[in-house]
Amino acid sequence: MNKIKRIPYGKSDFETVNKQNDYYVDKTMFIPEIEKTPFVFLIRPRRFGKSLFLSTLHAYYDIQYKDRFEELFRDTWILQNPTEERGKYLVMYFNFSAILKEKDKVQDDFNKYCLKVIDHFTRIYTEYLPADLIYLIKKDNTAHEKLHTIATELTNSKYKIFLFIDEYDNFTNTLLTDFGEGEYKQITRQAGYFKQFFTNLKMLTSGTGSGLARMFITGVSPVTMDDVTSGFNIGNNISVDLRFNSVLGFTDKDVHDILDYYISVEELKVDKNEALTVIKKWYNNYVFSAESTESVSNTDAILYFVYKSISAQRIPQDLIDDNLRMDYGKLQYLILKDKELNGNFSRLTEIINKNGIYSNISKSFPFDQITQQDNFISLLYFLGLLTYSGKFEEGLPYLQIPNETIKQMMFEYIRKSFEKAFGFSVQIYELLQLVRKMAYRGEFKPAFEFIENEIKKQSSLRDFIDGETFVKAFYLSFLNIYDFFISASEEEMNKGYADLIMKPFYLKYKDIKYAYLIELKYIKRSVTDNELQKAIQQKIQEAKEQLTKYSEDDYTRKMLGLPPYADVSLKKVIIVFHGWELAYCEEE
Repeated sequence: MNKIKRIPYGKSDFETVNKQNDYYVDKTMFIPEIEKTPFVFLIRPRRFGKSLFLSTLHAYYDIQYKDRFEELFRDTWILQNPTEERGKYLVMYFNFSAILKEKDKVQDDFNKYCLKVIDHFTRIYTEYLPADLIYLIKKDNTAHEKLHTIATELTNSKYKIFLFIDEYDNFTNTLLTDFGEGEYKQITRQAGYFKQFFTNLKMLTSGTGSGLARMFITGVSPVTMDDVTSGFNIGNNISVDLRFNSVLGFTDKDVHDILDYYISVEELKVDKNEALTVIKKWYNNYVFSAESTESVSNTDAILYFVYKSISAQRIPQDLIDDNLRMDYGKLQYLILKDKELNGNFSRLTEIINKNGIYSNISKSFPFDQITQQDNFISLLYFLGLLTYSGKFEEGLPYLQIPNETIKQMMFEYIRKSFEKAFGFSVQIYELLQLVRKMAYRGEFKPAFEFIENEIKKQSSLRDFIDGETFVKAFYLSFLNIYDFFISASEEEMNKGYADLIMKPFYLKYKDIKYAYLIELKYIKRSVTDNELQKAIQQKIQEAKEQLTKYSEDDYTRKMLGLPPYADVSLKKVIIVFHGWELAYCEEE
């Protein structure tokens, strides 16, 4: 009897996955396309399987694995379709996530790490290297010099280097997050050692018969690459190439196959359709090319979901992997500088309110230009916080928040940003109980009033919360402090756009009682007391008409789980703000 395949959650070594009979999703069909260009640069969000894919390529191209091809690549596409370059290269493999993150030790640690990689390379490939190479590199002091010597001595040799760099920007992003622009620029600009490393790589790829024949680099952002190489113009950036849309991540077929397998071996005992509904809403909808119609799911998120579902024998309570949360938690520097919210924060609140934005993608830009609108939006795309939706307007693609996991983390950024910028925090447990009452008792006013009262306590925050976009994003982020509801803003309903929909997450909370259609109306702070009541009544009348229109739509009833589709009651609520103050909060 065949052993049940283990779930390779968190694993990134192809040989280990193979040996331990782990479930492996085959991506080897992309190898022939990769070979069409010698120097490849691929950007993908965190936890998308970059390291495992590079490890797979390592095993395929390494001359030392040539005789183990059938063993290692059993049941894969490439086994029946090998290329001429299989098992042809001496592989040099760097993973820059291993670099020490202490700012005073980074340069030394970077050099030491690279020296270890190079020493390992010369030791395991001794029989393939020129006889005097070991002697020559011993005279070199730095990793730059040794790498240059190796590549030069392999010029016109029949043995060439395939160089892999995984997470090339990991430690630079950490420096930027933890220590600021100064430390980041020191290593990526002028004569910075990291810049020099990539300058050497660029030089080694030029010339006839170069010893460095192929290179594959991965990371999560183009920013560092632009800073150290002015866009790394020797490489082919395949990140938004249609051919490689699903080179990482799981396709719909992959997800179906995983669920079918674990259901068939009686490990997974949840309803498949319910599981697919959760996966689509929480982990799917990533599209990495404007021309693609195929979406993919986050690799680790799917493995996490299956692992937790098997362990609990039901849909897991915690749908967001804490490892993903920690990775994205490093991005505060994008919207905070010196504990002050910058222009990027305004853009982020706009995206949250509308669930996306129309914008082109810039494939390359330096750190100094992040604050430019197109570049900031592009960075959110590369980091996986936005993705192509398939919609276009006047030539611009609409980039949308891909799924509920990312939306929840964006709400979390908003909350943490207010805490860091203003020292604003709320009693989480108390607010959680109020949101629970919204879900199970239909009591919505206490939650809104609680948030308003918290704002009242801090004058600097009151001054900042000005404008409909900020007010709506602020309340959205705190009302979504727990996942009783799946919130949507500006969602199209019956030829209109609802301000706020709070859909009960009844696949997880099967006894949940209430759904909400909320019209959030805003009156400028400049409107005087004499004019205020008239303005409030006008907003109330507008909201009543809109709520009636939206609630009569059958699509709305089905989406919210109202009878006859499910046993949920609807609350139609009108909220009117005068500046940040709650001027009206009643059920229609």
